[in-house]
Amino acid sequence: MKTLMQISLLSTAAVLVACGGGGGSSGGGGAGNGGGDPVARNCQISDSAEVNWEALENDNLEKLSDYNLFTSSCDPTQDAHGGIAYDLNTPLFSDYTSKYRFVFVPDGQSATYNENDVFDFPVGTVITKTFALPADTAYRGYDPETSTETLIETRLLIHRASGWVALPYVWNESGSEATFAPTGKLLDASLVHNGEQATFTYAVPDRIQCKQCHSHDDGTGGVFVPIGPKARHLNGDYDYGNGPVNQLTHWQGEGILDGLPSLDSVDKVPTYHDEDAGLLPGYTDEQLMAAAKGYLDVNCAHCHGVGGQAAYTGLQLEFWRDYDTDKMKHGVCKGPIAYDQGEMTYDVVPGNADQSILHFRMNTTDNQDSMPRLGRGMIHEEGVALVEAWINSLPDESCSSK
Repeated sequence: MKTLMQISLLSTAAVLVACGGGGGSSGGGGAGNGGGDPVARNCQISDSAEVNWEALENDNLEKLSDYNLFTSSCDPTQDAHGGIAYDLNTPLFSDYTSKYRFVFVPDGQSATYNENDVFDFPVGTVITKTFALPADTAYRGYDPETSTETLIETRLLIHRASGWVALPYVWNESGSEATFAPTGKLLDASLVHNGEQATFTYAVPDRIQCKQCHSHDDGTGGVFVPIGPKARHLNGDYDYGNGPVNQLTHWQGEGILDGLPSLDSVDKVPTYHDEDAGLLPGYTDEQLMAAAKGYLDVNCAHCHGVGGQAAYTGLQLEFWRDYDTDKMKHGVCKGPIAYDQGEMTYDVVPGNADQSILHFRMNTTDNQDSMPRLGRGMIHEEGVALVEAWINSLPDESCSSK
């Protein structure tokens, strides 16, 4: 261990710059190291496995633990009361945080399979995503007694009768409780990544900013929807304690997913994690295409896709979109909308990442230029490396004649 992460509050009046959970004056004094004796940390252990469904459907409670989603008030990463853990093949980047996800579906109900879009979850469904920042990204995994990961926030997406709502909860310094904090916070943060110390601002956004990423125009107006639980992102293995099994078939077996076709017919985003960046020189062009499309899909397509807030730009990056017949939607030789970056003219210049605006905007933290605009305070070095390798692998072609 080279360092311990330290994280502290900035002014809650500051302007927020990221998409996700939230914070408020009730959230206490920021997040701490997350270690220490559970008793000293005043962890509350639930004596009932009954989720507080009524409150979830109707009330924005002050304390996360009052919903009784997890056994311990100190640990939202395991021991969920009926919730099923899941992961995404290629994760959305959020400042090198670890993410712990669960889906809770009311007894006797199930989600309906959708080929390209998020599943149709029944009213009452709750999706939780907890963000924990490691002291060193080489050592991941949360344990309330020994972990060097710091709990930062837990985001709830609840499907109420009126539609989906986002409830953000921010963890206190001891990691013993998270409180409802809808107005957002900025946090000073530091971690070690690849042996190098990095400091940055971690932004926990407010509930309004959530809508910028989660809003989807279904043709009748904007609706709030989840982003991650799509078949292509879940079509991979997860170890539920008895060895790895496919997540989709597990959901089906647990009775929370209807309509799943044969897995052979289900699209699958390839896995790409930070440690895979070192393997990029050995990727074929086909592997680079699939991995880059998967990465852009999970990180960008909720805005840059059909129905997304940035669909008007013409850059639409869904994984299912065919590259060969729809190159311009992928940014190839396409001029940006209302964006001027000096000598750069096109989102993607085949064979030349250095002249591609898509690559440039991923590789900066300048607020005027960076993409995504919400959700990160750091550059995702490994994601940039993947997109750079993909663009440089594309057959050179002149955009000036387009």
